[in-house]
Amino acid sequence: MIRRIDSFDNAKLLLRDSHYSRIILSHILTYGTEYDFCEFYELLKGDKRVGIFASMNSSLTVDLLDDAHSSSGCIRETAEFIRFKYPLYVEMPEVLIPRRGLNEYRKEKRYFFSVPETDEALKGRELLREIPYEKVFETAFAGQDANYGLWLTDTVRRVNRGIVRIFGYRSAVLTVKCQSYGRAYLADIATPEVDRGNGYASTLIKLVSQELKKEGIESYLASDESMRDFYLHLGCAELGEDYILKLKERKDDEELI
Repeated sequence: MIRRIDSFDNAKLLLRDSHYSRIILSHILTYGTEYDFCEFYELLKGDKRVGIFASMNSSLTVDLLDDAHSSSGCIRETAEFIRFKYPLYVEMPEVLIPRRGLNEYRKEKRYFFSVPETDEALKGRELLREIPYEKVFETAFAGQDANYGLWLTDTVRRVNRGIVRIFGYRSAVLTVKCQSYGRAYLADIATPEVDRGNGYASTLIKLVSQELKKEGIESYLASDESMRDFYLHLGCAELGEDYILKLKERKDDEELI
């Protein structure tokens, strides 16, 4: 059974040390259960909570809780819930993805990487910490169908709550997200097309990783097949892989929010 969570006040979540749980926790810390566009649900096996869903605008993130195990019933209910919510994309452990029955979605492989250790050659290079939000958006989402208003509102709230940090080097930008369990996810890494090939993004990744390392935080990032060789060449170590489910036929943002 899947049931909406109305409050986390007295709930022990028992979230795992996983990418999916970090996303879910970041949504909880940012919005709680006060907003209709950010909803949380529990997956129950009998009367025991075994999983949690975070539905945020047009995305859905799912994870099993610590020490919980999936079953054919859990997989079936998860698939039914995805069809009901009909998000643009879904992130969840592969053990919860049904082998068939979600024909509306395609599976896109994703690779996770750790970030290289300290690079002595970077000494003296400065991180940018105050970057106009418009510049970050234009760089990170150039050519993509993204809603600036939604992104800005969400980003400002997360920055103000210390859940997201934005860094730059020269014209490259990067966002630190989902910091928990001693790890942080580096995302939205981009350089304007005119400046690509100068090593700005590579330098930025390493500088941010060094900065977080001083705070006792390990960095990781993810990419699709097209960027896999880039990160391997950078010296990143592959940590694992998973699949993102993406809707084959995309609807307008207004219909999905």
